[in-house]
Amino acid sequence: MSDPSPQDRAAFGDRVFAVVAGPWAVAALVLAVTGARLALLAGPVAPPVMPDEAALWLLAQAPRPAWPDVGWLPPWLLGWLSERCGADGPCLRLLAPLAHGITAWLMYRLGSVLFDPRTGFWCAVVTITLPLVMLGGLMIGSLTLMLPLWTLALLALARTRAETGLGPWVALGVGVGLGLLMHPLMALFVPLAMLYLMTADAPAGLWRSPGPAVAVLLAAVLVLPDLVWNAQNGWAGYERLWRSLSTGWPARGDALGALLPSLGLGTVLAGPVLAGVLAWLLLRLPAEAMGGAFRDYRVRLLVVFTVPVLAATLALTLVWDTGAMLTAPAVPAAVAMGVGWLTVRERVGWLRAAVVLNLLVAGLLLRGPDLAARAGWVVPEPADLFAAGRGWDPAGRWLATLAETYDGTPIGAAGPWAPLLAYHGARADVPVRVIGTAADAGAAAFRGLLVMPAALADADGGADDGADDGAARDVRARLTVTLPDGRRRAWAAVLVPAEAP
Repeated sequence: MSDPSPQDRAAFGDRVFAVVAGPWAVAALVLAVTGARLALLAGPVAPPVMPDEAALWLLAQAPRPAWPDVGWLPPWLLGWLSERCGADGPCLRLLAPLAHGITAWLMYRLGSVLFDPRTGFWCAVVTITLPLVMLGGLMIGSLTLMLPLWTLALLALARTRAETGLGPWVALGVGVGLGLLMHPLMALFVPLAMLYLMTADAPAGLWRSPGPAVAVLLAAVLVLPDLVWNAQNGWAGYERLWRSLSTGWPARGDALGALLPSLGLGTVLAGPVLAGVLAWLLLRLPAEAMGGAFRDYRVRLLVVFTVPVLAATLALTLVWDTGAMLTAPAVPAAVAMGVGWLTVRERVGWLRAAVVLNLLVAGLLLRGPDLAARAGWVVPEPADLFAAGRGWDPAGRWLATLAETYDGTPIGAAGPWAPLLAYHGARADVPVRVIGTAADAGAAAFRGLLVMPAALADADGGADDGADDGAARDVRARLTVTLPDGRRRAWAAVLVPAEAP
């Protein structure tokens, strides 16, 4: 029997890949990856709970609509989960792998609608392996929960080009409406969608059809509870959001220096290959526009939802202290643009390299600091993305000891790390009241054991614990944790008597 010819081998490979890139195979891949992430959450390699996660958990205990950097739906969802399975990491983060799994499937659909199933397959695979997604799938956040809704709305816009029914418009309204309840950044989608629809070669009679009205009506109905709450409370949520946006910008001279870390971390989290392809495409954008590339509706859609979104979210990193993760809404269009450009030019080898390098970078970011510490190497704090969450487990046991020693005495927490102290206290079945945050209206009346940074407790006086200025604080217990890089976390428990001296 003669060996198969190169043409026969190529045809066989194409048939195999057609099966691999089919919807059932991609769905199985997404389910397998989601299951693996859920298993990792319960294993020893799960990252420590971070300050942003603890703050979101704290909001879930007393949810409020329209906080500056989160909508009211994420706290409600986390509160619902906490009531049913507790505050441990796997329960706290349960929705993160599910949200990223849905996003990966929608990316497959987006690539298939805009290009073909092969491009859809690579969009899903590249998305799954992005360091930002690999790490984000193990941590909960309002952006994580918003990302599948953003992707759904983007897919719906792409489908309005080819489909005449109401289905895409219903999906668009649902995606935008629920997305606005997840994170205020979803508001950026609305003007960009209008810009795309006004510049696209829309089918005849589009604006006379019921589709756009259906999308607007559905989004409005979903956002209505948030509007009603704010109307009944003097628009407090939106006023707080506006105040955070208008007063949080750094001085002009400091803006570039503050932006560089986000740019650097964003490049790492996007993966070296995708970041390089996007940089190349953005440099070529003026020439491509002059060459008529924008006549292709796919180019217009992806550019509109990549360039302005990147610019806006990078600027907002100067206001909201969420780092490069804030650029997540740019991921769907950016991935589809980069993957589409490579597949159209038959440069699939770059996509294979991207997947391999993404996995290496994600593994290094996730496990590198722990492995280096075991080898006796000191990892500096900037090189450890999870540094802010390390060293907190002893605080829970210490709080439990305090609760047992001072039985019946309320315990509060003050200072920038108060949400993490409250979270680890809850894991140890110790109720800890966070002092000085908007989630607690009775902070000024607190009396009991107040846990604060040791440096604050050792300072003279202060109003945080009810002591007179200049009076020594009554420190009853201390805890100091030394991290592998030499940093120390030190807390002190101060007794604030029922009658302040």
